[in-house]
Amino acid sequence: MLIAGREERKMPVDHQALSERYATALAGGDLNVIDEVFTEDFVDEYPQSGEVIRGRNNLRSMMEHRPGRSSDTGPDLSSVRARASDEHRVLAPLFTVVRVQGRGNAGTTTLRARYADGSWWWIVVVYELRDGRIARSTSFFAPQFEAPEWRAPFVERRVIPEG
Repeated sequence: MLIAGREERKMPVDHQALSERYATALAGGDLNVIDEVFTEDFVDEYPQSGEVIRGRNNLRSMMEHRPGRSSDTGPDLSSVRARASDEHRVLAPLFTVVRVQGRGNAGTTTLRARYADGSWWWIVVVYELRDGRIARSTSFFAPQFEAPEWRAPFVERRVIPEG
């Protein structure tokens, strides 16, 4: 872009900061961040369910109506199942950024999310940016599960954090 005879250089996008900003806001129930992070014509595809979200207004509406969310306070922590020994974990973020990779206008974010029913899910989002905002993404969801014993002789086991 030329401005007054000179080329304006855009600052590179900090993919880590972008992902953490969105995850932190979601965990706190701040849906206003959607306007900051996504383009107005944002498109997100969910290949596993065949759904396509078109427009950031639809994204906002979907997030406002998701189970386990109270409209005035963000996450409804009363809907999270917990044992007495887990009480301190309920206050942990409901969305946690695990890994971010990105360069230029493309990136991938891996998150862990705790759903209202208490289950843990892994979410991988492959995204494209336009003007520093997410314009298009494809989101994959996978429930956390116990590894089957038959694979034990062939794999290394890592500890998966509870929260």
